[in-house]
Amino acid sequence: MQKIPEKLIERQYISIDEFHNAGYSNYKIRRLVDEGVISCVNRRWYENIMYSGEINDFYAVGAIAEHGVVCLMSAAVYYDMSTERPSGIDVALPRSARVPASPDWPAMRFYRMGDMRYSTGIEEVREGENTFFIYDREKTVCDIILYRNKLGFEPAMEVLKMYVNSEGRDISRLLKYAESLHVKSTINPYLKVLL
Repeated sequence: MQKIPEKLIERQYISIDEFHNAGYSNYKIRRLVDEGVISCVNRRWYENIMYSGEINDFYAVGAIAEHGVVCLMSAAVYYDMSTERPSGIDVALPRSARVPASPDWPAMRFYRMGDMRYSTGIEEVREGENTFFIYDREKTVCDIILYRNKLGFEPAMEVLKMYVNSEGRDISRLLKYAESLHVKSTINPYLKVLL
Protein backbone atom coordinates (compact mmCIF):
# COMPACT_ATOMS: atom_id res chain seq x y z
CA MET A 1 0.00 0.00 0.00
CA GLN A 2 1.23 3.48 -0.91
CA LYS A 3 1.81 6.01 1.87
CA ILE A 4 1.51 9.76 2.09
CA PRO A 5 4.90 11.51 2.44
CA GLU A 6 5.84 11.89 6.11
CA LYS A 7 5.92 15.70 5.97
CA LEU A 8 2.35 15.80 4.58
CA ILE A 9 0.68 13.16 6.78
CA GLU A 10 -0.52 15.80 9.29
CA ARG A 11 -2.35 17.79 6.57
CA GLN A 12 -6.10 17.32 6.08
CA TYR A 13 -5.91 18.70 2.51
CA ILE A 14 -2.86 18.32 0.27
CA SER A 15 -2.28 20.09 -3.05
CA ILE A 16 -0.94 18.34 -6.13
CA ASP A 17 2.02 20.77 -6.01
CA GLU A 18 2.88 19.60 -2.50
CA PHE A 19 2.84 15.98 -3.68
CA HIS A 20 5.07 16.88 -6.65
CA ASN A 21 7.48 18.78 -4.38
CA ALA A 22 7.69 15.66 -2.19
CA GLY A 23 8.74 13.64 -5.26
CA TYR A 24 5.40 12.02 -6.07
CA SER A 25 4.50 11.55 -9.74
CA ASN A 26 0.93 11.74 -11.04
CA TYR A 27 1.02 7.94 -11.28
CA LYS A 28 1.87 7.62 -7.56
CA ILE A 29 -0.86 10.13 -6.66
CA ARG A 30 -3.43 8.14 -8.69
CA ARG A 31 -2.36 4.98 -6.83
CA LEU A 32 -3.01 6.74 -3.51
CA VAL A 33 -6.50 7.61 -4.76
CA ASP A 34 -7.14 4.06 -6.03
CA GLU A 35 -6.04 2.59 -2.70
CA GLY A 36 -8.33 4.93 -0.71
CA VAL A 37 -5.51 6.77 1.04
CA ILE A 38 -6.58 10.14 -0.40
CA SER A 39 -9.67 11.33 -2.27
CA CYS A 40 -9.75 13.82 -5.10
CA VAL A 41 -11.42 17.12 -4.20
CA ASN A 42 -10.72 18.79 -7.56
CA ARG A 43 -7.88 18.92 -10.11
CA ARG A 44 -5.51 20.60 -7.64
CA TRP A 45 -6.42 19.24 -4.18
CA TYR A 46 -6.79 15.94 -2.36
CA GLU A 47 -8.27 15.10 1.02
CA ASN A 48 -6.09 12.96 3.29
CA ILE A 49 -8.35 10.05 4.33
CA MET A 50 -5.68 8.88 6.79
CA TYR A 51 -5.63 12.25 8.59
CA SER A 52 -5.92 11.58 12.32
CA GLY A 53 -5.88 15.14 13.67
CA GLU A 54 -8.83 17.26 14.64
CA ILE A 55 -11.16 17.81 11.69
CA ASN A 56 -11.92 21.45 10.89
CA ASP A 57 -14.24 22.33 8.00
CA PHE A 58 -12.38 25.62 7.53
CA TYR A 59 -9.36 23.68 6.20
CA ALA A 60 -11.47 22.79 3.14
CA VAL A 61 -11.97 26.45 2.16
CA GLY A 62 -8.54 26.82 0.50
CA ALA A 63 -8.97 23.53 -1.37
CA ILE A 64 -12.41 24.41 -2.72
CA ALA A 65 -11.88 28.15 -3.34
CA GLU A 66 -8.26 29.06 -4.05
CA HIS A 67 -8.46 32.60 -2.64
CA GLY A 68 -11.27 31.91 -0.16
CA VAL A 69 -11.41 33.72 3.19
CA VAL A 70 -13.76 32.66 5.99
CA CYS A 71 -16.12 35.58 6.58
CA LEU A 72 -19.40 36.88 7.98
CA MET A 73 -21.29 34.61 10.43
CA SER A 74 -18.75 31.79 10.11
CA ALA A 75 -16.00 34.16 11.26
CA ALA A 76 -18.24 35.60 14.00
CA VAL A 77 -18.88 32.09 15.37
CA TYR A 78 -15.13 31.33 15.22
CA TYR A 79 -14.46 34.43 17.36
CA ASP A 80 -17.33 33.62 19.79
CA MET A 81 -19.22 36.74 18.73
CA SER A 82 -22.43 34.90 17.85
CA THR A 83 -24.62 32.09 19.12
CA GLU A 84 -25.88 31.46 15.55
CA ARG A 85 -24.85 28.19 13.93
CA PRO A 86 -24.60 28.72 10.17
CA SER A 87 -25.66 25.80 7.96
CA GLY A 88 -22.57 26.33 5.81
CA ILE A 89 -19.30 28.21 5.70
CA ASP A 90 -19.39 31.84 4.52
CA VAL A 91 -16.47 32.41 2.14
CA ALA A 92 -15.29 35.69 0.61
CA LEU A 93 -13.73 35.73 -2.85
CA PRO A 94 -12.18 38.50 -4.93
CA ARG A 95 -14.73 39.97 -7.34
CA SER A 96 -12.78 38.61 -10.34
CA ALA A 97 -12.52 35.04 -8.98
CA ARG A 98 -14.49 32.17 -10.41
CA VAL A 99 -17.13 30.98 -7.94
CA PRO A 100 -16.69 27.24 -7.46
CA ALA A 101 -19.52 24.81 -6.91
CA SER A 102 -20.20 24.29 -3.23
CA PRO A 103 -19.35 20.79 -2.04
CA ASP A 104 -22.05 18.73 -0.33
CA TRP A 105 -19.96 18.82 2.84
CA PRO A 106 -18.99 21.25 4.13
CA ALA A 107 -21.54 23.43 2.35
CA MET A 108 -20.19 26.86 1.42
CA ARG A 109 -21.81 30.19 0.54
CA PHE A 110 -19.64 32.48 -1.59
CA TYR A 111 -19.56 36.28 -1.48
CA ARG A 112 -17.68 38.27 -4.11
CA MET A 113 -16.03 41.39 -2.76
CA GLY A 114 -14.26 44.35 -4.37
CA ASP A 115 -10.50 44.71 -3.92
CA MET A 116 -10.55 46.94 -0.82
CA ARG A 117 -13.27 44.97 0.97
CA TYR A 118 -11.69 41.61 0.08
CA SER A 119 -8.10 42.45 1.06
CA THR A 120 -8.78 44.25 4.37
CA GLY A 121 -8.21 42.34 7.61
CA ILE A 122 -7.16 38.90 6.32
CA GLU A 123 -5.42 36.72 8.91
CA GLU A 124 -3.85 33.29 8.47
CA VAL A 125 -4.70 30.74 11.16
CA ARG A 126 -2.18 27.91 11.63
CA GLU A 127 -3.23 24.80 13.48
CA GLY A 128 -0.39 22.30 13.33
CA GLU A 129 0.31 21.68 9.64
CA ASN A 130 -3.11 23.00 8.54
CA THR A 131 -3.98 26.60 7.70
CA PHE A 132 -6.93 28.70 6.64
CA PHE A 133 -7.58 32.39 6.04
CA ILE A 134 -10.19 34.35 8.00
CA TYR A 135 -11.06 38.00 8.47
CA ASP A 136 -10.08 39.54 11.80
CA ARG A 137 -12.75 40.47 14.33
CA GLU A 138 -13.08 44.12 13.31
CA LYS A 139 -13.46 43.35 9.59
CA THR A 140 -16.01 40.66 10.47
CA VAL A 141 -18.10 43.19 12.41
CA CYS A 142 -17.97 45.70 9.52
CA ASP A 143 -19.05 43.07 6.99
CA ILE A 144 -21.90 41.84 9.17
CA ILE A 145 -23.18 45.39 9.61
CA LEU A 146 -23.01 45.88 5.83
CA TYR A 147 -24.88 42.59 5.18
CA ARG A 148 -27.32 43.02 8.11
CA ASN A 149 -30.40 43.04 5.85
CA LYS A 150 -29.38 39.73 4.29
CA LEU A 151 -28.17 38.09 7.52
CA GLY A 152 -30.88 39.51 9.77
CA PHE A 153 -30.86 42.56 12.00
CA GLU A 154 -30.94 40.63 15.31
CA PRO A 155 -27.92 38.39 14.51
CA ALA A 156 -25.99 41.48 13.32
CA MET A 157 -26.73 43.35 16.56
CA GLU A 158 -25.76 40.30 18.62
CA VAL A 159 -22.37 40.23 16.88
CA LEU A 160 -21.81 43.94 17.49
CA LYS A 161 -22.82 43.67 21.19
CA MET A 162 -20.62 40.63 21.78
CA TYR A 163 -17.71 42.38 20.07
CA VAL A 164 -18.11 45.54 22.16
CA ASN A 165 -18.23 43.46 25.37
CA SER A 166 -15.26 41.26 24.45
CA GLU A 167 -11.71 41.48 25.73
CA GLY A 168 -9.16 42.55 23.16
CA ARG A 169 -11.59 44.67 21.17
CA ASP A 170 -9.95 47.42 19.13
CA ILE A 171 -12.52 50.18 18.61
CA SER A 172 -10.04 52.44 16.79
CA ARG A 173 -9.29 49.67 14.26
CA LEU A 174 -13.03 48.99 13.93
CA LEU A 175 -13.68 52.67 13.15
CA LYS A 176 -10.74 52.80 10.73
CA TYR A 177 -12.10 49.77 8.85
CA ALA A 178 -15.66 51.16 9.00
CA GLU A 179 -14.50 54.38 7.36
CA SER A 180 -12.49 52.71 4.59
CA LEU A 181 -15.29 50.17 3.95
CA HIS A 182 -18.03 52.85 3.94
CA VAL A 183 -20.06 51.60 6.91
CA LYS A 184 -18.99 54.21 9.49
CA SER A 185 -22.25 56.18 9.28
CA THR A 186 -24.18 52.94 9.82
CA ILE A 187 -22.09 51.57 12.67
CA ASN A 188 -21.57 54.83 14.65
CA PRO A 189 -25.11 55.18 16.06
CA TYR A 190 -25.07 51.58 17.35
CA LEU A 191 -21.62 52.04 18.90
CA LYS A 192 -22.71 55.22 20.70
CA VAL A 193 -25.52 53.28 22.36
CA LEU A 194 -23.35 50.28 23.27
CA LEU A 195 -20.23 52.08 24.52
